[in-house]
Amino acid sequence: MKDEKVAKVIQDLAQEIRSRWDRLGYLETDNGAFATGHIPNVAPHAYLCRFYAGLSDAGLDDAEAESERYLPQPYRDFLRSFNGGSIMGISLNGATGGQNVRAAEGIGQPISIRYQNVFYTRPEFIPESHFGLGAMNGPRYSQGHLYLTSVGEVELINSDHDLVAMRWPSLTEFLNQEIARQLSRYDNEGQETGEVTRLPGNTDNWEALGKETSDRRKKENTVLHKTLSKLSAFCKK
Repeated sequence: MKDEKVAKVIQDLAQEIRSRWDRLGYLETDNGAFATGHIPNVAPHAYLCRFYAGLSDAGLDDAEAESERYLPQPYRDFLRSFNGGSIMGISLNGATGGQNVRAAEGIGQPISIRYQNVFYTRPEFIPESHFGLGAMNGPRYSQGHLYLTSVGEVELINSDHDLVAMRWPSLTEFLNQEIARQLSRYDNEGQETGEVTRLPGNTDNWEALGKETSDRRKKENTVLHKTLSKLSAFCKK
């Protein structure tokens, strides 16, 4: 599916976000990066949204090399406008290698585009043709990963289980629908109202699944730690 409007959509949405949150406080740089929606009650340098400076052609080539897979045109267009971002409940990956090794003071840099794309950072149940875009967190234990499919759809898939909670027909539809939904989660002071869920779609059981996974990993790590400690003590004898 061809998606030719990504650049305009994300620029329009960024403007809408700033018109909503700049009054709470913002940071911006000459290269186009900005943070908006200062919420110091959460942390001194916490902002509701962070957008990182867009990439040049060379930077996009570095992004493709960093992800170790073909960079789909819709996400290439997105990265040209903004090199990833943290948009309320949405985290979108960006390039951090090559010429893109930079962090704007107070704004930082995105999560690496390698995450979810190289073979050792993605679950086996994710199709090879899916491109990892980012993630969305639930209340505590649950997390969904965002993938751009070979036909241009965006899917929200459980980070630990082969469960698709939501599917959007294109990257622009995802951005339009989900950013609007995330905006509705907050009151005018940037506080969550609790009236809108953090994760969209069929995610009612994700917290329970996430807690089960978290508890299992803690138990496994405890057993491993005890085993290694015993082995270390034995070797010292």
